[in-house]
Amino acid sequence: MMETLEVNSLVFEVRRSPRRTTVELTVDRGGELVIHAPKSSEPQELTRWTRSKLLWVHRKLLSKADVRPRVREPEFVSGESFSYLGRSYRLKIVRGASDPLRFDGKNFLLSGIASSNAADHFRLWYIHAGREWLRKRVEMISRRLGVNAKRIDVRDLGYRWGSCGKNGVVYFNWKLLQLPVRVTDYVIAHELAHLLEPHHGPELWRILDRSLPDWRIRWEELKVKARDIYWCHDRMVQ
Repeated sequence: MMETLEVNSLVFEVRRSPRRTTVELTVDRGGELVIHAPKSSEPQELTRWTRSKLLWVHRKLLSKADVRPRVREPEFVSGESFSYLGRSYRLKIVRGASDPLRFDGKNFLLSGIASSNAADHFRLWYIHAGREWLRKRVEMISRRLGVNAKRIDVRDLGYRWGSCGKNGVVYFNWKLLQLPVRVTDYVIAHELAHLLEPHHGPELWRILDRSLPDWRIRWEELKVKARDIYWCHDRMVQ
């Protein structure tokens, strides 16, 4: 099972090795944060060490942001379309609304005074809406695999669609909530399969073959559909 460490809202994958004697931190091509550590390293020790490297991490992430493909950004004006679970809904700017952003089943309703922070309100909306929806979806797909996630969480995972953490915690990227359900189901099944097999090897693909036989098609759909939604780019990885 993949071990993760969260420091200042950044999620790091921890890769341990019995041959390693020092701790190293890398920012992969896609922006994934990886701590390479000796097998005996204590979590508290890794947390302290990682905190001391946060300035370097943020500089690396900024430098990668400068060279990565431009992310598709929305215009927060009436008539703009936003996707939720694969369906498009129009945005309406409304005056005097009590909530910054609300979804009425037909439209996204954004308060005029909240327009300057609209991206943040959409991110929070997807996170809050996604937690309950994903919880129910995870319960259903868990039965196919015969596993149980102890907890799920929705947050910003950078360039990752999902992540299987230690102790049975599964994380999902809030951007995922824009995609069609069948594509989202693939990401869920993939992360739940990591509860049985932590590595991307033959056994993981066999688990997916048994639980979601057309997962390869859905994987290809994920890469295609991600190009058409906001806040995503072609380096998103699964």
